[in-house]
Formats: sequence, structure tokens, C-alpha cells
Amino acid sequence: MNTIQFRQLMTLNATMNTTDIEERFEKIAKMLFESFAIQKGEKKYLFKEIEFYFYNKNHRDIITHPRVSKPLCWYVNDFGGIDLNFESKIKFENRLNSKGKNVKKYVLDESAYFGGVLIRQLKEVESGEILKGPLACAELFRCYDATGVDHDFPVLVEHDNGMMGYIREPRVNLLSPKQNEVGKVNNILYQYHDNVQPSKDSLYQDFINFKDKLYGYENR
Repeated sequence: MNTIQFRQLMTLNATMNTTDIEERFEKIAKMLFESFAIQKGEKKYLFKEIEFYFYNKNHRDIITHPRVSKPLCWYVNDFGGIDLNFESKIKFENRLNSKGKNVKKYVLDESAYFGGVLIRQLKEVESGEILKGPLACAELFRCYDATGVDHDFPVLVEHDNGMMGYIREPRVNLLSPKQNEVGKVNNILYQYHDNVQPSKDSLYQDFINFKDKLYGYENR
């Protein structure tokens, strides 16, 4: 599968149902593990552990960070990690908060769809070095020449890795030690969203339903 076909695979939409979305996750994980790498300068890094996040009206995985993006764009998430984005569209407004700071608020309605693939671990091909954790992976994307095109900037490249086995597991660190599902959802809505059409009670239940889904994939 070439990059054009992979871009199509990463183009989810507002009306896909959960079954189709989860089938797409499986295909994308297999392709990233077997057919792609990240190249930075002369070094190549294989995908070792990833997690999937996607929200639409039929798959209300509210933990997903809202964004507007074309597919296959890098996204620095609010916790300092790096995502590879799905096609993502959601309305937003810029407004002043109570402290006079300009903030972006997203409209969570039935037309919204957004998400990406969080990179949790990478493996450097030649040395076998493991970059473990989202912050370590994100270090690849820091400190570049601001005066022109830096050819060492990480890019997604096709790379034949052969057949790769992997396991599926729940995503990690969705709740902090002192946080419950209601508090987490309330914080997400406060931080990111305005004009939320689903009820809070339904979003609380959605969070519980999705929290332990096997949306984490690790190459073994």
C-alpha cells in the first residue's frame, strides 16, 4: 500500500459507525507496523506502540483532543506527545475567558469528527534503541532550523518491515490517580468545548464505555 492509499485509510468521517472505525484502526495499525517508519535525517524509527483516538456522533470517545486537520499531519497534543492525525473537522470559536485570555472553544455537535494515532514507542532501526513514552517520541520533533527548510525534520516514509506480530490492549493513563470518570469528562468539556449537544450524563457513560477498549497496539 502506498502513501496515497494510506492517506485514504486515515480519512475517517462524521458518519462511520463503531464497527467500521475499529476495523479501520486494525488496518492502520498493521500498516504502520509493517509498511511505514519515521525518518529523521539518516535514521529510521519503526512504530512499536501506538494508541487510537477518534470522536464522531456514533463513536463518542470524548477523551480525544479536538483538532482541525488533513489526514497524515503531525499534531503536538496538549500533553507534549505526537499524534498522526486522521481527517478532522470541528467548528470552533475564539473568545475571551474570565481572565481576558483568548481561548479556542470547539462546538461538539453531530457534524464534528476528529482524532489521531498517538505514538507511544518507537524503535531505531540500526541501533535498536527504544524511545519509550510519548514525551521521548516527541523529542524527535523539537529544535529545528527556523531560517529555512530543515531536511532532518521527521517524515513518514514507506519501509518494508515484513510481517509483524502485535497485541491489543487498553490505552493507558486516561485517568489521573485521584480522578474519576465524571471529573475527567467535566474537565475535558471545560478545557475544550462549548455548545455541547450530547448531554453530560451520556458523555459520562460514553467515557466509561470507551475507557477500557482495546485501542492500544504494541508490536512484539
